[in-house]
Amino acid sequence: MLVVCVLSGLYWNGFRPGPAPFSPPSSDLRCQSYGLVHKCRDLHSHALWLLSNHPLIDGHIDIPVLAKYRYNNKISDIPFDQAAHKNGSWPMQGHVDLPRLREGKSGGFFWSAYVPCPDPSYEQDNFARAPESIAVRDTLEQLDVIRQFTSRYSSDFALVGTAKQARHAFSGHGKMIAFIGIEGAHSLGNSLFALRTLSALAKNDKDTTGPVRYLTLTHTCHNAFADSAGPEEPKWNGLSPLGYRLVDELGRLGIVPDLSHVSDQTAEQTIQSALGPVMLSHSSARHFTDLRRNVPDSVLRLLASYSKDNAEARKVTRGAKDSVVMINVFPGFIGGTEDLVQVVRHIEYVAEIVGKTHVGLGTDFDGIFTTPKGLSDVSQYPNLVVELLKRGWSDVEIAGFVGENVLRVLESAEHVAEMLARQGVEPDNTSWEDIFSHPKTEL
Repeated sequence: MLVVCVLSGLYWNGFRPGPAPFSPPSSDLRCQSYGLVHKCRDLHSHALWLLSNHPLIDGHIDIPVLAKYRYNNKISDIPFDQAAHKNGSWPMQGHVDLPRLREGKSGGFFWSAYVPCPDPSYEQDNFARAPESIAVRDTLEQLDVIRQFTSRYSSDFALVGTAKQARHAFSGHGKMIAFIGIEGAHSLGNSLFALRTLSALAKNDKDTTGPVRYLTLTHTCHNAFADSAGPEEPKWNGLSPLGYRLVDELGRLGIVPDLSHVSDQTAEQTIQSALGPVMLSHSSARHFTDLRRNVPDSVLRLLASYSKDNAEARKVTRGAKDSVVMINVFPGFIGGTEDLVQVVRHIEYVAEIVGKTHVGLGTDFDGIFTTPKGLSDVSQYPNLVVELLKRGWSDVEIAGFVGENVLRVLESAEHVAEMLARQGVEPDNTSWEDIFSHPKTEL
């Protein structure tokens, strides 16, 4: 999608920021001469102004996992809205709660619905035992926890299904945006039918998409659809036959395939075959830390070759025409100095290959056990913006990085889903048994 900056204001794929909800800082603090941002007297104030006017949407936060394993899903017992103790400690364990979200000027995030990978024995016989697992049940529990959270704190969060609704929630109502990402296709129990049911939860009939906006194709284990970046030998050498159908069905539903955690081959094949855009919700650059979990240059270059900002991006053809890579901040992934500056090195390296309009932030907060110095929790989001300002990033580039890039990708997925609906493309009712020739149980 083309970004156009004109003298009278910023127009981002139809997005007009509109008047600020409060008086902006002085012209000196706003630093409208983008090449001179390092001369601002107060970069922190400018960062706060930016985050007050452009939503910072974190691509991956694991509050539902924390709720399950530390609080046994007892939402009423979780001190999510309580302020810090006098000694500076927080009642809420982890990196995320309401006071810190407010302090960090969060614009919202993708709530991750995660369930653990099944026992490796489930890989036998093309994952024939996967439907016996409790993954689908546990995924439903995670989705219900998210709905309970956002309902309990409805004055702070808006559970939304489209980019337009997200912008309205932030700019029109001052709420944090709540999307959902399902982390790992093992959550589907080998079923495209289960995918459609999960995607329909909390969805309004009139809307193209519901709150579930991405599906991570794998977690740390292979599944019936795709190979992961985990330590096991490849099962499918990328996508399985059912996996290709999954990618198509995601395109029809307006759900973005998420390539964090997947093998390099899975990533490449998905980019080449997708009907709509793709994303990496929480990945760092392998250039700095040679881990299979990090995204390699080859995948970044492939994304760059497919993500063309031109009219062809609106046509339903094979190959991801848009993308966003959202940077994970886990010190074990970013390596180097393991601090905020190292996070920015990853951001700028990825942006150098795919472009600044295709990079974002996916911290993995509440799903990681250590955090980088200077970005220890959501309250320190402004520190990241300050560092980007120091490095000469313009307001329009930062607005894209913090949220507009991922919103554009979601809009692109919505456009593809609408186009396929107009073409009359039907749901794919292919079953696992159809692909792998296992007889269905007779009634």
